[in-house]
Amino acid sequence: MPERKQVTRKEVAERAGVSVAVVSYVVNDGPRPVSTETRAKVEKVIEELGYYPNELARSLSRKQTATIGLITPSLLNPVYAEIADSLERFCTAEGYMVMLCGTGRDPNKEKKLAETLRAKQVDGVVIMPSQALQEILSPLQQAHIPTVVLEHDLADTHCIVIDDRQGGRLAMQHLLSLGHRRIGLIKRETYSPHGYWREVGCREMLEESDISLDPALVIESKAGQAAGYAAMQQLLALPNPPTAVFCHNDVLAMGAIRAIFDAGLVVPADISVVGHDDTLSIAYLNPPLTTVKFPVMEMGHRAGQIILELVQQPDSLPAQTITLPVELVVRASTAPPPKHS
Repeated sequence: MPERKQVTRKEVAERAGVSVAVVSYVVNDGPRPVSTETRAKVEKVIEELGYYPNELARSLSRKQTATIGLITPSLLNPVYAEIADSLERFCTAEGYMVMLCGTGRDPNKEKKLAETLRAKQVDGVVIMPSQALQEILSPLQQAHIPTVVLEHDLADTHCIVIDDRQGGRLAMQHLLSLGHRRIGLIKRETYSPHGYWREVGCREMLEESDISLDPALVIESKAGQAAGYAAMQQLLALPNPPTAVFCHNDVLAMGAIRAIFDAGLVVPADISVVGHDDTLSIAYLNPPLTTVKFPVMEMGHRAGQIILELVQQPDSLPAQTITLPVELVVRASTAPPPKHS
């Protein structure tokens, strides 16, 4: 296969009968004005020759790549997808491209991706780490690359989190108000900070109601619908199953609802289910899912605002943690417990 030769600005200039500087003004839309006739002539030659700017050379001259890296635990989780979409929309509108990196919750891959983004000299990085926080941040901090961390509250770092504690309280308060007393909890692994605080909120509401949480009703789960299905099966196998379940997120809740259905039971007539996140599809489940809503799109938008401000004005913002509020959205997946319970 013959080697592909990139067309140069000099070749464009010679074919169009203009200077290299004029070609640059057309490509970069400035800094000096170009007449309509000359611009049309240069653009025609650019199309004929298939010329495109050398972005590497441009980034070296500008000392910026106009690229933001996003490290996310999963490309399948709808919450992370919505955050990525919101971030990408904001950055694109400001002239920046987002380089999306999925880790599959593998700490080694997270660290490797951080090193890769550093090597590619991205202007900034937004991170949703799963574990090994400092190992991910260190390569970027050493290179003085601005970073924004989501879902973790770290000292001396720009962070955006949600009020997970309040989320747990709202979910449990709702189920208690319906009359449930034996409530299951499908939570994420212990290293999950938002999972920890959601459980704290749940336990607080139970304690305030003088109800102790049976350890058998707390199931630690991995991510995904299949994991939610398996966790719900464990709860259903108990001699005295729960009348309601609060799931760490909507994805686990979807798996739990399927397990209840496959066991010949009905949601919410036999068991009520509450999720967390209010992802786009769960309002269309059968039944629609009661869930704790947090502003997913706002998280991506705010992350974009902060990271670009840090890129363009490095010392403009003091490091701080922004906490986004949550609210309960009641749908048809919750009801009072069955009378026989």
